[in-house]
Amino acid sequence: MYSLDSLSLKYFYEENKDFIKGAIVQKIQLPSRYEVILNIRNLNLTKNKKLYININPKYPHICFIDEKTQNMRDITIPKNPPMFCMQLRKYLNGSKIQDFRVIEYERIVELYFDYFDEIGSLTRLCLALEFMGKHSNIILYNANTKIITGSIHNISPDKSSVREVWGGVKYILPPQKQKEDILKISYNTFAQRTDNLDYKAISEQFYYFSIPLLEKIFLKYKTKDKIFNFMQSAQNLNEKEFMCSFWGDKNTINEALDDYFSKLMFDEILKNKKSSLKKYFKNEIKKLQNTVENKPDDKKYQNYKNIADLISTNLYQNDDYFKNVLNIELDNNLSKSENAQKYYSLYKKSKSTYEHNLKRTQDALNKLEYYEGIVFNIDNSTNFGELNEIKDEMIDLGLINDKKEKKELKVTKLEYKDYDIFVGKNNKQNDYLISKIAQDEDLWFHGLNFPSSHVILKVPNNKKAPSKEVLEFCAKLTKENSKAKSSGKTSIIMTKRKNLRKPPNTYLGYVTYKNETEIVI
Repeated sequence: MYSLDSLSLKYFYEENKDFIKGAIVQKIQLPSRYEVILNIRNLNLTKNKKLYININPKYPHICFIDEKTQNMRDITIPKNPPMFCMQLRKYLNGSKIQDFRVIEYERIVELYFDYFDEIGSLTRLCLALEFMGKHSNIILYNANTKIITGSIHNISPDKSSVREVWGGVKYILPPQKQKEDILKISYNTFAQRTDNLDYKAISEQFYYFSIPLLEKIFLKYKTKDKIFNFMQSAQNLNEKEFMCSFWGDKNTINEALDDYFSKLMFDEILKNKKSSLKKYFKNEIKKLQNTVENKPDDKKYQNYKNIADLISTNLYQNDDYFKNVLNIELDNNLSKSENAQKYYSLYKKSKSTYEHNLKRTQDALNKLEYYEGIVFNIDNSTNFGELNEIKDEMIDLGLINDKKEKKELKVTKLEYKDYDIFVGKNNKQNDYLISKIAQDEDLWFHGLNFPSSHVILKVPNNKKAPSKEVLEFCAKLTKENSKAKSSGKTSIIMTKRKNLRKPPNTYLGYVTYKNETEIVI
């Protein structure tokens, strides 16, 4: 994982300065304590863009984002904006960005604005964006007096003895490491200082070049002179293609940064959301497994009946026979017939208890299979929409105390050999496929005795029966979206939609089937 380096920031500045300088701030949003979105419009270019600023210590960065990459970052705007958001809106909303700078050698961006107060006095404000790992911050201060108006993260004397950041104190730049500028030294000096071509040591000596960046440079150029010439060329902003390739396969630095960090954030956010949903099932599944493992034994109540039958059959025998031959202890206060009735009564009670516990075990088994299916669906989800649908299902179950979001249900649709194929990624989608999408003659695919997606192959009336190739494709698709995707041979069942039945009072997505065909993949 790469962090935003000062050289990439320099390229970003060069690439976007013409748009940012002179742009008007139309809207300010703070989705979280790490993020700021400035909706800006350049009147000369008649374009609107979203400038996204993230100071999360894991991936601090700046770039323009679009709707797709905004969704990948799972950005949601809170109803009640934080105090710093209100400050930014008060001072910067509607203002023109008068200047846009990047501090030399640093990962700090400065946006300058002119603010007119209630009596018309002009104040030059600066919004400093500091992308420095765990010390990243966003700070608004008076450019003339250097007094801080507010910051997204306040730093008190208790937190740092080096630099304080909070409203009312003077803004100072973070301490800077003393390094060399590669443009200000000769090749001979460079060669003397880099005997072993250690890119870590070089990174400590020269501004702009991070360790990961130097690793890529060293892979491309093997000799000192070529490395030196490339570093100078890169710092002179003449290696844009290389810098784009460093972050990804894109044509601009902005696209490369946006693509790299949006994917990085998407993977982490999706992973965290999955873990958050799965935690609700951990204890529940353990309880259900214990119930299933401790299933009731029918020997106890059957033994009571056997004893009662033996007593009834041998009423004429004396007490010694029951004790020594049949090994049955009789209650001397009761007659033999009453002893038999006592055991018959114990038999009925034990049988009733057994049947109750047996039903409880079966209910636990059904619930366990259902919960394990939901956990599989969580693991199998590939986007936030699918996880939100599972979350809604969990709200219905009472596992989560939250409000459901009303959103249109979307299922995965594929086309193969002119056939439409639908894949359900969770129980909501599975139920929707069965009840709304599938018709009687359509084919349904599912894993045999293990959790999997429901796959529907649409079979229109005017088409011939699907070929073996099409059926095997659907079966493989089912396996790929199942708990057995990593297994060897796997059995997939197939039947027509009309052979499915959803029993009343059953879990969402649960069906019974008949007339199935088994396909081994």
